Amino acid sequence: MTVHERLSKPLLNRRSIRRFKERPVPKEMVEKIVKAGQNAPTGGGQQAYSFILVSDEGKKRSIMQAIGRQAFMEEAPLWLMICIDWARFYRLCEELDLEIEYGPLTQFYRGVMDAMLAAENMVIAAEDLGLGSVFNGGVRNGLTKLSEILKLPKNVLPVLLLCIGYPDEEPPTRPRWPVEVVLHENEYRMPSDQQIKDYYEESNRRMTEMRYFTGRASSLADHWRRRFPRSLVENTEVKLRDQLMELNFL
Repeated sequence: MTVHERLSKPLLNRRSIRRFKERPVPKEMVEKIVKAGQNAPTGGGQQAYSFILVSDEGKKRSIMQAIGRQAFMEEAPLWLMICIDWARFYRLCEELDLEIEYGPLTQFYRGVMDAMLAAENMVIAAEDLGLGSVFNGGVRNGLTKLSEILKLPKNVLPVLLLCIGYPDEEPPTRPRWPVEVVLHENEYRMPSDQQIKDYYEESNRRMTEMRYFTGRASSLADHWRRRFPRSLVENTEVKLRDQLMELNFL
């Protein structure tokens, strides 16, 4: 097997899966996925993350009420809530008589890096095991409520819900910007008007062929316009800021 073939399945052909078979993920696989997350890079070896396996049906219903129900959440047999976790490290510092405690912004910035790197490693591991996955970023809409549901202590913040299971669909990969547009050498270079136009036209064509658009959206631009109206973006910003401040991450 060539290097390209080895990378193709878990990386170059990765796509979000939203339809899952009614088949549980074995405990052994769950542990391999978590260990893969733990082997991601981590700043200073502090491992500022925790993963909460949500198996209780009552808690799942409460989470869906807090962040919004999506069909794939009900189908996915494995839920892993990805959290920034400084509580464990601070507890270790107490035991070692170390006076280390970051401010809210540093906690958030460093924690997001650790948690996201771990989460992506978990996605790759799941793909390599023949599983599919999808992230649910709606967690940001219910940070305070989720903290209550999952009994999270101070200095722990939920950031993403990772849903995993055996795929029951084979969707195509989504369009991406060309490498020459996202890879910059020595300094940032804004793509040309023609590159932007070509990317949008090709992406819109492919997404239309995939029948990606639902409801009344007729194009990628229309989809974005309807999904991210100014009023919604502003309200989300205010709510997110308030929750982060309440949980000591801002």
